[in-house]
Amino acid sequence: MPGVPAQGLVAPRWNLAGLGVLPICVAAALAPANPNLVFAGGLWLAALALLTSGRIPRIGPADYLALLICCWASTTLMWSRDVESSQIAVRAWWTVALLLIAARHVLSTRRRLLLVAGSFLGGALWAAVQLMLVRDSAEADPTPALRTSLDGVGVNYTAYCLVTAVLVSLLLLVVRPGNRLVRVALWLLLPVFVYATTLTGTRASLIALTAVAVYLILSRLAVRTWVLAAPAAVILLTAVPFGHLAQHPPQWLENLFDRPLDDLSGRLAVWPIAEASFWESPVVGIGAGAFPSTNPYYEVGAHTLLLTLGNDVGLLGIGLFVALIGFLLRGAAPGQGRRHGLLVGALIVAWTPIWLSGHWEISPAAWLVLAIWSRLPVALPVRPPAHRQRRRVGVDKRRHLGPERAVRMPSATTR
Repeated sequence: MPGVPAQGLVAPRWNLAGLGVLPICVAAALAPANPNLVFAGGLWLAALALLTSGRIPRIGPADYLALLICCWASTTLMWSRDVESSQIAVRAWWTVALLLIAARHVLSTRRRLLLVAGSFLGGALWAAVQLMLVRDSAEADPTPALRTSLDGVGVNYTAYCLVTAVLVSLLLLVVRPGNRLVRVALWLLLPVFVYATTLTGTRASLIALTAVAVYLILSRLAVRTWVLAAPAAVILLTAVPFGHLAQHPPQWLENLFDRPLDDLSGRLAVWPIAEASFWESPVVGIGAGAFPSTNPYYEVGAHTLLLTLGNDVGLLGIGLFVALIGFLLRGAAPGQGRRHGLLVGALIVAWTPIWLSGHWEISPAAWLVLAIWSRLPVALPVRPPAHRQRRRVGVDKRRHLGPERAVRMPSATTR
């Protein structure tokens, strides 16, 4: 065309960058409903999300740590006591780590974060409704089960996902997405998730919900309550499984959910065995996923975070995991605002009972939610400190006045 420079003609292109969040939404919806599907196809979903994002991932410290943990777990295959089980565990580590990296990469806008969080709530709601339906159909049984679970999914895993769904609902209420109707729907989801959690009969889940409620009340009284959450969690996670709790069982758990105290469903018997196995190879562990096959007590896992990681990947792996969690939660910028600190503390408080008595270290639901929390400043922009705000206001005022009025007027002594 005459009069139009050749460089001004730009060929139309398909913009696929917005599609990168869809595989993560699929993974987030499947994680609470059917984690087996996530483990089966999670690597493909992560790869698809990265390829359709339209840009090269910016790898940060947390992402490097996630890859290092996977590499270290893969290295334990050389001395694993059960190579077949370790191969399954290593694949699970790579799946959740790449999902974490892909999710952190595509969650670059507020809308995408809300989409992934909403997808997780959708999957959790499906699981909650299925639990209710199973419970209703089991009421006609003359000997009903004490716990309600989904087919093919561990009952404890479902309970932990429902507790996490309460946390994601809290996050969305703090972020305030959409209109008032959306917020009303979120408030209505909370009792549904709480009731479904009670159907699972999982003690740790009820303790987690109670702890979050107490934490929220205390947060109304003190601004920086979240600062105490992390050290309290570290103390509990270390002292309880290594503290010979079997000699002093918590009597206040007696008959909780109409279940006798017994030995905390075998945990008080497993923890000493897992501790002895840990001290046999404390630095490098006995191999990822190898402890259940060597455990004479019903061949179950250690059911506590530090003993599980200690047996799988040793002290080196524990250090990498703790550093990873620290960097991810630091990414949520808890020191930059009360709402940031509130959400970070709520996550720590809720997951401490879960980490203390269950298997949540390579849960796809946990790692995807950690990715959401690490991108919290996208939905809740970080406010600059007060002195920077005042300095910025002064700069804007001078720009508004213009160069003529911003020039300092001569004083009376210089006339």
